[in-house]
Amino acid sequence: MIAALTQHAHALEARHGLQVHAELRAEPHLTPDAQAAAYRVAQEALHNVVKHARATQVWLSVHEALGVVTVSVRDDGRGFDPSSQGRGTLGQRSMRERAAGAGGTLDVQSAPGEGTIVTLRLPAAVAASLQREEAHA
Repeated sequence: MIAALTQHAHALEARHGLQVHAELRAEPHLTPDAQAAAYRVAQEALHNVVKHARATQVWLSVHEALGVVTVSVRDDGRGFDPSSQGRGTLGQRSMRERAAGAGGTLDVQSAPGEGTIVTLRLPAAVAASLQREEAHA
């Protein structure tokens, strides 16, 4: 997932002139389904930045701590009022469904003129991380 997101970030810079600040270090411990959901949510959030935000910069990060994998997409765009959209756009509903389907949550924070932050939180795959630790012991 990290390699795919890195490639996606480079493509955004090349195609759309966005400055992407990517903090994509270690591959997170996720099940294959959760990994696919995380990538698709990040991809949709980045698509929304390009399509709606009129942003010049975007920050993309993937972190794992205390059994939780957090994927964050933040932009310096025009923002919007989330309360005026009811349950959100089709893209937001799709991201929420993917998050829930993988056992996670999605949070969208925005305000007019303030940019947007999309945060996906997923449970880390405990069994996978234990297996990797045992393999390295």
